[in-house]
Amino acid sequence: MTRRALRVQVGEPSAIDPGRAFEHDGALIAGLLADPLVDCDPATGRLAPAAADGWQVAPDGLSIRFRLRPDVRFHHGRPVTAQDYRYSLSRVVRPETESALAHHLSAVEGYCEVAAGTSRLLSGVQILTDHQLLVRLTLPFHEIAAVFSHRVTAAVPAELVEADPAAFARRPVSTGPYAVVEEWRPGHGLAVEQFAGYHGANGAYPDGGAGQARRIEFRIHHDLDQAYRAFARGELDVTEVAPDLLGEAAASGPAFHCTPNPMVTYLGFPLPVAPFDDPVVRRAVAMCVDRETIGKRHFAGTRPVADRIVPPMTGPAALPPGTAIAHRPSLHITYDPDGARKLLTERGITPPGAVRVLFNAGQGHEGWVSDVIRGIRDGLGWRVEGRRLDWPAYLRELPQATTLFRMNWTVDYLSADNALHPLAHSAAVGDSNYARYRNPRVDALIDGARATADATERRTRYRQAEQLVLDDLPFLPLWQGALYHLVAPDRVRPLGPPMDVFGVPALRQYRPLDPAATAPGTAGTPTTTASTPGADR
Repeated sequence: MTRRALRVQVGEPSAIDPGRAFEHDGALIAGLLADPLVDCDPATGRLAPAAADGWQVAPDGLSIRFRLRPDVRFHHGRPVTAQDYRYSLSRVVRPETESALAHHLSAVEGYCEVAAGTSRLLSGVQILTDHQLLVRLTLPFHEIAAVFSHRVTAAVPAELVEADPAAFARRPVSTGPYAVVEEWRPGHGLAVEQFAGYHGANGAYPDGGAGQARRIEFRIHHDLDQAYRAFARGELDVTEVAPDLLGEAAASGPAFHCTPNPMVTYLGFPLPVAPFDDPVVRRAVAMCVDRETIGKRHFAGTRPVADRIVPPMTGPAALPPGTAIAHRPSLHITYDPDGARKLLTERGITPPGAVRVLFNAGQGHEGWVSDVIRGIRDGLGWRVEGRRLDWPAYLRELPQATTLFRMNWTVDYLSADNALHPLAHSAAVGDSNYARYRNPRVDALIDGARATADATERRTRYRQAEQLVLDDLPFLPLWQGALYHLVAPDRVRPLGPPMDVFGVPALRQYRPLDPAATAPGTAGTPTTTASTPGADR
């Protein structure tokens, strides 16, 4: 095995703790530090045993039982037991943890009490033996196994977390194939190395998931243009691609990867705030956004217009081949600014004051957001302007947003529930339901789908809920997801698909190659060509 490190670009993560790492960069790192109980095959999306060697969902959907592997250890050497999962799952929900991922555990019995601070432990997490765990749910949820494929469900050691939470945040300890050896320093990054005590039996990977690179260095690049230049100089092996360099990156041949991912980019409406509490106003705004033209201009045709909330998915959420779909949800909005103006005039709706479109800086949203602003301004005659914030400030603003906002939603596990419940269920208001949308009929359909054992009937209920949300239009789906990366083929050899089913680098399968002399402009080295606007994060 080569001794060379794999060098990966990331933006500044909000956290790398598996219980708190919710956005792209933090999740990429946490995916190496932690094994969940169940994992997701990077090529197919199939659920497979990971830290647990098996599981069983009860026939009534009200509980799930796990058999834990006896040879799973934390990075500091201690064996993992069922007690660690009771602590770790409860910790995610505790208010002081401030985890944006806590909602994933909202179905577990005792969630409300722990989230409110009136209890320290989830009553539904039951220790049967050291290696037998039972999780009881408040309501049936037949796709609960998929939830436990998320890293938020991984175990962390209470003795280290409680002794020094700040130190743990910089150097998390968990159960994955890599351990932190150079702690996270904001603005600088971190380094991880293979953990010799890893169990090596993760069923989602042909080699057991132990990883191919001896060492991985995550290097912070806030500006993706700068990261691109660092890649060209040979200083990075893997990087995301800046939006204004998509055409140039594509010209670099096999280094460039454009990968669909289960994501939807949307324009959100703050429903408690006039005039966006009026569905007619929301429809008129949507009719002024030329999604197809904007998408072609800024994403070079790589991101189809989204007419649904639930993104295309593989794995357990996918329909079996040949399955007939009785009703396919669809957004019934066409680009028609003249019709939008007429709609508002007929209702006697006058222009509001200045309207802002909130978006985060540094990830290439400026171009397409400007086109959205121009479309609304020209179509409705409103005063519209953009408001750009850095990522941490943006996340703080979203739950109380009083104006339009752009956001992505990428499913965290392969289930339609993970698109609909976080975005549209009233229980997610205050978390990921940034539009603050509430519809009792939608809640009932989602809850009913969770409780339905038959997979076909369950999907039907999810589709019915999705159509109701599309009709209410709390947010406008814009485009399906695609992610853009450069992976240097002269420096890295993936031992499988370079990107997983979520469209992110499958880093466990990346084997760094020993340095080889390559001339500028050869495979793996971007060449300078006319650039085309591109990627959205």
